[in-house]
Amino acid sequence: MKTYISTIGFDISQIISLIVKYGIEKGDRLVLIRPEVENDQRAENTLNEIQRFTDQINHDIRIEIFRIAHKDFEKCVTKLTDLINSSDGEIIANMSGGPRELLIPFIVACLVKSDKVKKTVSYSDMDRVAREIRLPRITGELDEKTKAIMEDISDNQPTTITDIAKRTKLSESTISRFISKLSDIDAVFIEQKGKIKEIKISFTGKLLYLCNR
Repeated sequence: MKTYISTIGFDISQIISLIVKYGIEKGDRLVLIRPEVENDQRAENTLNEIQRFTDQINHDIRIEIFRIAHKDFEKCVTKLTDLINSSDGEIIANMSGGPRELLIPFIVACLVKSDKVKKTVSYSDMDRVAREIRLPRITGELDEKTKAIMEDISDNQPTTITDIAKRTKLSESTISRFISKLSDIDAVFIEQKGKIKEIKISFTGKLLYLCNR
């Protein structure tokens, strides 16, 4: 089973090129990323064209529209990362076309989950050729203690070293040491509130955690 995930504008040639290159059959899934709100009739026409094209191949090819709000970059990246993470089969990502407000977060999400994306394709605006590209692995693996601490912060933020220690059953000195390391790579925010240090997970921390989930 293949799952195609693609941004899409008003030109279906990129999608056709992708399908011709890798093939599509019964049971495969095509996920098209579109803005949460759009009023342009061309968008609906494009989606209908794609549906007609895949119906000519097989009526059991699933086409899904993944609508997403584009104004909050961090939420957009997180939701697209979740989309990739929850997708089954051989994932083929098409990083071409569509609004930049969705394309850029999608590229970041693909980088975060480069271990799960089997193939990545870029469709050239210059010579109209689809080329496969290899994404770098830019995130490292977390040990189990770090993952447990980051999960606890994410679920209970803002929180403190004392509270994290109680919930994770680790010593405060251990938590303090790990928090210091996470702070050094901007994975957490530490804010002094009187005598207490409040800890929140950062956008970098969220992506690092999602990459290791």
